[in-house]
Amino acid sequence: MDFIIDTLFQIFFCFFWLIGVLVLLLKKENKKQYVGLIFLVPMLLIWSIYSYTNILTPRFKDVNYYINHDYQTSIGKCTIVNKSSKGVTPSIVLDEKIYYYNPMFNKISEGNSYKLKYLPNSKYVIDAEIIE
Repeated sequence: MDFIIDTLFQIFFCFFWLIGVLVLLLKKENKKQYVGLIFLVPMLLIWSIYSYTNILTPRFKDVNYYINHDYQTSIGKCTIVNKSSKGVTPSIVLDEKIYYYNPMFNKISEGNSYKLKYLPNSKYVIDAEIIE
């Protein structure tokens, strides 16, 4: 269930600015305040395109894998835990490959060996089991 919640959060995070800009446009009566929006909107549009192509598209492709519990498995030693990475999802490096995880559902620390169950397109970790 964490994959679905995290994906919905990513969708919200990617596109929430559209609602904010629309509210600002409807509320503002002073034309000078639109100048700031002219510069802000292209940057936010670039961010949304980046987020959609690099974060959301792989997750949309993985929905079928998630529903069918068709996960990939990887075993290795965790060398890096990155709390802030692509988008807002933290990442880990396991044998020089990057995987994304939700720290509320998977407690991962550097130096330990793990058996990961992950989704193939987004590399989102569903389960992390410590191997001793």
